[in-house]
Amino acid sequence: MQFPGPTHRNIYVGSQAAAERTLASIQSWIEKHLRLQVNAAKSGTGKAWERKFLGFRLDRKQRIGIAPESLERFKTKVREMWDGRRSRTSNQLRDEWRRYVGGWWEYFQLAEARAPIYALEGWVRRHIRKCFWLRWHGTTGRLRRLRQLGLSGKALGVATSGRGAWGIAKQPELHQALSNAVLRRHGFLLPSDLAAK
Repeated sequence: MQFPGPTHRNIYVGSQAAAERTLASIQSWIEKHLRLQVNAAKSGTGKAWERKFLGFRLDRKQRIGIAPESLERFKTKVREMWDGRRSRTSNQLRDEWRRYVGGWWEYFQLAEARAPIYALEGWVRRHIRKCFWLRWHGTTGRLRRLRQLGLSGKALGVATSGRGAWGIAKQPELHQALSNAVLRRHGFLLPSDLAAK
């Protein structure tokens, strides 16, 4: 069961019938003794893994995990921060990202079921690569940057590709130029990097 208000509360019981009895009892007590109106639309019963609490939820193994809604908000923020049209320097992008993901992980590191978090990391890095590809502006700029990142020979042909930035971000050449190691070395960290510290 979940109760909204200034402080939210979840109460865990052994069965659906017990949950409904407890909900009715507590709702009656709150309305009678505290003279507060319980918002029925935000209170209810359900399986533990179907209810979220402060951004978390329990999974079927009763491990603390991150609620799907929290992961969706994280993904929305990633798309916003790594939009290649933003007028930020590379250092500003890095510093903003470190502040955001550091604070996000500081809050959600309580999660025991971390697989859904780590499953997003390849997707996040692809957004970072896409962003830089767009910021390199055309064939000349991309050739210069790719050479600076160590690419040579046929691998440089990717600079003339007509594919979209999202598709290019998955190309082996861009994974080589902006490898996970390169991104980490320049401070573009992700939760698994922070967890290892």
